[in-house]
Amino acid sequence: MNKTIQTLIEAINMIPRQFYNTIDEGASELAHEKFVSQLTVRYRKITGDYCSTELFLPSSEAVQSFAVTPEKKNMVRKLMAGLSSLCSVNSTLIMEQTGQVDSLPQKTLIELNMDLKLSRPLFYWNLFKLNFLLDKMMYSCGFYFIIHQDVCSVQKKINAYYERGLYVSWKAENIFFLVKKDYKSDVIVLNYKGENII
Repeated sequence: MNKTIQTLIEAINMIPRQFYNTIDEGASELAHEKFVSQLTVRYRKITGDYCSTELFLPSSEAVQSFAVTPEKKNMVRKLMAGLSSLCSVNSTLIMEQTGQVDSLPQKTLIELNMDLKLSRPLFYWNLFKLNFLLDKMMYSCGFYFIIHQDVCSVQKKINAYYERGLYVSWKAENIFFLVKKDYKSDVIVLNYKGENII
């Protein structure tokens, strides 16, 4: 796991300053796509591994197959209600790690948020996605990369997620938060509980 974190931080640190800029809310989707493209290029340059993106909306087949019990349906409904006022939900980045001996390639999930104001409903949705996808799709680990936010505000949102009793994966210890306030800042790594580990 340490190697994956180091590789991601190395790729992030290679991204030029102009890709950290978010001009306004209307441009945030395009800025997100450009940043994901840059991260993908840098990651592939370091590892040579394959990357792809997938959009997991509340109506996606994977989400609907998760919501099989009344309790889970209610949870997804609550998360969807919070998202209804948001204009867009961005794609999840999926990175493969090859080179493991005698095993299939491992896949890592990355949620990226670079909004100047990170809304709680979107934060909850992205963290929920990481949790259920780690269980359902058997990915090896998940990262929530957040730009333009300070560590304290991210930690408060993490605590609020758990206080609300939202879904937690049985592999939650494989979820990490990468927080970068701006281009000049170092990447701070938090574990799934919001505790600083790097």
